[in-house]
Order: sequence, then C-alpha cells, then structure tokens
Amino acid sequence: MSATAARPQGERLRVGESELRLRTFGASGPAVVLVHGIGASSRYFEPLARELSRDHSVYCIELPGHAGLDRPREPLTMAGYGAAVAAALRQAGIEDALLAGHSMGCQVVVEAALADPSLVASLLLLAPTVNRAERSIAAQAFRLAQDTVHEEMAVNRIVFTDYLRAGPRWYLRTLRRMMDHRMEERLAHVQCPVAVIRGSRDPIVRRSWLLRLQQAREGVALGEVPAAPHVLMWTHPTQTAEWVRKLLKAAR
Repeated sequence: MSATAARPQGERLRVGESELRLRTFGASGPAVVLVHGIGASSRYFEPLARELSRDHSVYCIELPGHAGLDRPREPLTMAGYGAAVAAALRQAGIEDALLAGHSMGCQVVVEAALADPSLVASLLLLAPTVNRAERSIAAQAFRLAQDTVHEEMAVNRIVFTDYLRAGPRWYLRTLRRMMDHRMEERLAHVQCPVAVIRGSRDPIVRRSWLLRLQQAREGVALGEVPAAPHVLMWTHPTQTAEWVRKLLKAAR
C-alpha cells in the first residue's frame, strides 16, 4: 500500500496535564507539522497531508481539549498551546520541521517557534487569526458565518462536528484566549523564515491583515490562493502544498 493511501497512524502524547495526538502520513522526506485551529481537528488537513506525504514526513497534531482529547482544567493560552506542541514534538523526536498552522493554529505555531526555536526550520501561516481591525467575538462570528457559505459542504460538516466534540463551553473559553493573543507582536520575535498565506475568498483573513503581519518583521513572504476560502488546504491542497515546498526550499 502506498504512503498516500495508507491509513494515518496516531499516538497520544502526554505533556504535563495536557494530552495531544500525533497522526503520521508518509514515512520519508522533510518533516512538516500541521496544526489545526480553534474547535477543529486535523481531519480538515487530510487532503493536504496526503498530497505532501508523497515526498514528506507529515505529522498532524491534535491540540489538548480538541478531537475528543482530555480537556485541561483551564483552557490554555496560545503560549501554553505552543509550549505543549513544542514539547510533544521533542518527545516524538521531530525536529528541524516546517510548522504550518491554520487559523488559530498559526498563533500556536508562532508560540511553538518561540518556545523552542531549535525544533522549527520555518513557519507557514495559513489564514492566520486574529485580524487586529476586527478583534471582537461578534466580528469574528460574523466573518465565520460569511465564510461558511464559501466552504464545501463536506468540510463544513467536519468543522461543525468537531466544534460539537470540543463543546461550546470549551470553545468559548478558548476563544477568549485566542482573542487576547497579539500575533503581530509575537511574530516580530520569530527568527526562522515565515510565509503568510490566505485564500482570496476568505472574509475572516483580509489582505490588509496579511500586510500588517508582513510589517511585523523583515522577510515575511505573502501569498494568496485564488478562489480559496478560509479552509484553503481542504479546497486547494495542491496549491497549498506548493507553498510548503517553496518555503522548505527557501529555508535550506
């Protein structure tokens, strides 16, 4: 059975009081770690993971309190999630990796890179939150509703069933931590190569926000996937994979 057709393996990792799950696609090539957003799971990364697994070792992280995993007593801050991801990668023996986050996962991978820079070769931020011009729960809820009509029914089904698994209380408490995080300030301290990508039809992540992130530190690359909504790696996995390969090449 080929790597792309194989069923991904999964293992649970314990970091302090936090439980994470690591799913593996492929078995050789540069390491790529995919980190999902708030309330979600790695399921919406599968088209991208299978595309990349042809020539990469791909690891999908399930964050604490998500995907049916145990919830910590208190929702983690973005720095707490980042530290947990970095510790889990260290525990699994994964280093010199490209970390790709989606939505809130972008905030998490930035914090992981700050927590343990030696693990991270480069960062790919896919549709990063939170746009500082719309940093309110009401504004984000409105943008999420707008995006839903642009997404495929299959990924909407995945995302909303994941939200139900996480539970509304956990989601809302995590959302407050997400809103408190200042991506534009934290990104300035990251030392590795960074690319920031959005879908051209994404109402949650405006181009003006990407330009603001580009100003956060020198050398941030910007990109846009034409006709893609917020969950661009589901609808456009090949184009998203091209950005992964481009960033890995630039980091060598």
